[in-house]
Amino acid sequence: MSILSLSCSNKPAEKEMKMPMLFDTKEQAEKEAYKFDCEGAHQMGDKWMPCSKHEHNH
Repeated sequence: MSILSLSCSNKPAEKEMKMPMLFDTKEQAEKEAYKFDCEGAHQMGDKWMPCSKHEHNH
């Protein structure tokens, strides 16, 4: 008889979710753009986000 531990498998896979990230400078956002399979950065209010365009198709 085997004992299975399911305590960790019920948590959502947060690392697989691509959430928008806000940065204080354009340079910081451009450095993180590769994580979103894009280049550049765009301004969102007084912050900066990776990718030259705001897209949610990933």
